[in-house]
Amino acid sequence: MNTIKTTLAIALVAATTSAIAATTVETTPVAQVAALKAQVKADTIQTASTVKAAAAITKEKAEVKKEIAAEKTVAAKNAAVAKAVNVKDVTATKTVAAKNAVAAKTVVAKDVTVAKATEAKDATVEKTAEVKEVTAEKADAVKTEVKAEKKSFFSWFKKSAA
Repeated sequence: MNTIKTTLAIALVAATTSAIAATTVETTPVAQVAALKAQVKADTIQTASTVKAAAAITKEKAEVKKEIAAEKTVAAKNAAVAKAVNVKDVTATKTVAAKNAVAAKTVVAKDVTVAKATEAKDATVEKTAEVKEVTAEKADAVKTEVKAEKKSFFSWFKKSAA
């Protein structure tokens, strides 16, 4: 709007100045005054049309800039959405990979634990069997020894009685 006012003022001053410069300071006849008025009016109309044309161009430029800004905003929004989707996909992939790694480590740890437990159980069963066997042998030896002592004790009585 300021551009329009400034252009209009400049055109008016230029037309008036040229009209004043064309006339002499002396008294001028009415015909010359009328001609000058017509010329100023024509200059004013031309200046007004120039100002209107400049305003229309300025308005078009503003609309183009507005459209460009809107397109840039949409492009930035789309880029942000694409980036967010990409980050989401990467995060999901990393989460799944971490979950699978933990599951694999858990399975390996479970297998190792089961193997160790089975090995310990087998070792315990084997030791228990050995202990039972040794205990049975010792018990048999003690029983045999006790029987032998009983026999000898009773045979002493038998010998003494006889």
